[in-house]
Amino acid sequence: MGKNKKKNKKNDIEMIDGDVEMFADAGYEDESPVPYPEKFDNQVLISMNDDELHKLGRSLDDSISRVSKMNLNPYPWEIELCYVQQEMQLRSTRRSAHSEWLSKLPPAEME
Repeated sequence: MGKNKKKNKKNDIEMIDGDVEMFADAGYEDESPVPYPEKFDNQVLISMNDDELHKLGRSLDDSISRVSKMNLNPYPWEIELCYVQQEMQLRSTRRSAHSEWLSKLPPAEME
C-alpha cells in the first residue's frame, strides 16, 4: 500500500510552467522508474542532425508510453517531445520551401 501512496503523491504534484526540476527538489528523482527527461535548450535541438533528433523523439515517445502504463504523469516527457516535434516540423517546412524555390530557378546555362 505504501508504494501506491507514493505513486499517487507523484501524480498530485502540480507542474509549474512545465518545470521538471521541482521533482528532484521534492525527492522523487530516485523513485522514478523512468528517468525524467533532460530539458533541452533550443540551441541544442537546432545543432542536432536529423537522425539524432528522430532518435530523441522516439526515446521520449517510448518513455511516455512506459510512464503512462505505470499510471504516472507523462507531462514532463510530453513537453520535451513537443519541442523536438516542433524542430522536426520547422526543418520539414524549410526543406519543402527550399525544394520549391530550387524548382522555380531558371535552368543553368551550359558554357
